[in-house]
Amino acid sequence: MSMHLFHHITVFSLNEEEKGAFLEAGVEFTRTMQTSQGETATFEIGEDDRQYERVAALLKSLGTERVQDFSMTVPTLREFVKKMVAGGGERLKQEAAMQAQWERGREVLRQSVELLKSGKREEARKLLDPAIAEAIRFDHSGWALILCRHAAVISRLMGDRERQIHYEEQALAFAPDYSFAAYNFAQLLLSDGQLLRAEHYAAEAYRQSIPQTTGDDRDLIAAILRQWPNVAQIV
Repeated sequence: MSMHLFHHITVFSLNEEEKGAFLEAGVEFTRTMQTSQGETATFEIGEDDRQYERVAALLKSLGTERVQDFSMTVPTLREFVKKMVAGGGERLKQEAAMQAQWERGREVLRQSVELLKSGKREEARKLLDPAIAEAIRFDHSGWALILCRHAAVISRLMGDRERQIHYEEQALAFAPDYSFAAYNFAQLLLSDGQLLRAEHYAAEAYRQSIPQTTGDDRDLIAAILRQWPNVAQIV
């Protein structure tokens, strides 16, 4: 049986009226945070949920710049991470062994996290750039992925969408599950209004998934075609 995709949604700058509309639609927020521009709220919803279309319409009404959507094949982000770890146990062991050999990567990540904890976000991000370049140059692919994604998270926290996109694009080359990574990158581009680039990466995700036979890949193909019905012609 085909499995519907689930969405880990973050909505920015919610006012009370907008928040009430989501609650009325049956959304259960897993986390909320008050900011000077309103509330930032996170929730998860499956495409087979009877309220999904209503929630999707509410999200669309807010505008793409206020919504971040991470698509998954399991109900929660925690389960998604658990699934990825369980499915790639041997690969993760190999990466861990490789990462342990590059002390500089570990030290730079530790320093960046410490700076981030003390609120020095820009310093935490800048520290990563030389290490990312070095990781790429010396083929420390696991560390390149980790550092790029860490830099992307910092950029998102800073509200710097341009840099977030830059780091996420760098990370793509090292993603172990490229088709899913390309699909989620396409969603990020879409939220930034970069429609042509988003379609390009959606086509890449589709192209990579077509030869695969797992249920997850079939679900991904279906999700891509729902959002970009012409992508098969591009490929």
